[in-house]
Amino acid sequence: MISQIKKIAFLATGGTIASVSTPEGFRPAFSEREMLDLVPELSEIGQIEGKLIMNIDSSNMQPEDWITIASAVKNALFDFDGVVISHGTDTMAYTASALTYMLTYLKKPVVLTGAQKSIGEEESDAKRNLIDSFKVAASSQPGVFVVFDGKVIFGDRANKKKTKSFDAFWSVNAAYAGKVCEEGVKWDKTALEAEGARIRQVWNLIAERVNINPEEKASLPVVLYDKLDPKVLLVKLYPGIEPEILLFAKEKGYHSALIEGFGAGGVTFREPRNLVPAIRELVESGIKVAVTTQVPFEGVDLTRYEVGVKALEAGVVSMGTDTREAALAKLMLKCV
Repeated sequence: MISQIKKIAFLATGGTIASVSTPEGFRPAFSEREMLDLVPELSEIGQIEGKLIMNIDSSNMQPEDWITIASAVKNALFDFDGVVISHGTDTMAYTASALTYMLTYLKKPVVLTGAQKSIGEEESDAKRNLIDSFKVAASSQPGVFVVFDGKVIFGDRANKKKTKSFDAFWSVNAAYAGKVCEEGVKWDKTALEAEGARIRQVWNLIAERVNINPEEKASLPVVLYDKLDPKVLLVKLYPGIEPEILLFAKEKGYHSALIEGFGAGGVTFREPRNLVPAIRELVESGIKVAVTTQVPFEGVDLTRYEVGVKALEAGVVSMGTDTREAALAKLMLKCV
């Protein structure tokens, strides 16, 4: 019996993968069609249709662009079995995190990928990453994933760790969802179950807040949640930081502030730079203050040290094992 040919949408947004050399440096220029033509092997994986959404360096990616991308994915999933999004690597983890929460009750694969070298360069990683990504998109495994260097990473667990090497991304505080080999995708079923349950909790919180129709949750390939407000202040703590930096959130009308604390979530309370009164002032004014950590792995535990407990007592929210990118996306989407 011949298996049904999968239909896969290819949505291009720019990035290094699509870049060409110019006198002012590399900039995105390849269209989605030009990239597909350079990887003829993709035709063996499925029937592919491409669309150029934008052609930008991902350092120029804005939160409003996430809505554009998520809307394009939603529309494609009604007609396609999966979606591949080409994206610059610098902010791909932010976009992947946002899509993980915006594409609620997702029932098909959505894959983000990119490259450290342009698809037009010799010895580029672009072709491999595209082929691997289309294999994942054709797998029928629901979820938002980052595929890079043969690894399949849950969208809101991805983090870029290298600026040049091909193994640029790692998975933070979760096992890899799977790996891509010659014979196909090898999934980690235990990780899929655990991370799927965690992400569904976020979707359920969103569903309660915006009253998503239960019939839509069950029948549609995805339900788009696009209530996004980018007015979130991200502050990385360092020895010597002044409390007034945090109060900038109140002065400029931010609805949330995300603090990258030390270690397990340590927040300075020693004079003359005690941050706790500033945190309390923000919380009392209605601004949500959340704490993550500058350390890549193992997350926040604000109950362990006095420097965390005092922040908790001032009203902060712990972001647990979330990455910085995931925590920021959650706050912008107000699903914390």
